[in-house]
Amino acid sequence: MQISSVDWSWRPVGVGRHAFDVASKSLAPDSAVVSFCGIEVEAWQVQRRPPELEWIAEDTCMKCWRLIAARFD
Repeated sequence: MQISSVDWSWRPVGVGRHAFDVASKSLAPDSAVVSFCGIEVEAWQVQRRPPELEWIAEDTCMKCWRLIAARFD
């Protein structure tokens, strides 16, 4: 499968660094959004600009990672 552009973004959301569909950034802040691996958070958590420490401190979700990587197989 060829993907012509990136349609996800990684965001630290308090329970790790997860991948979310880019459309999550344009929803109402209180809307529920679901990461590739199934973690549900409110959209404001994906829309905010997290501090640098969160990018460093939170682990990358390997399930999200594998699901994105599988799209390129």
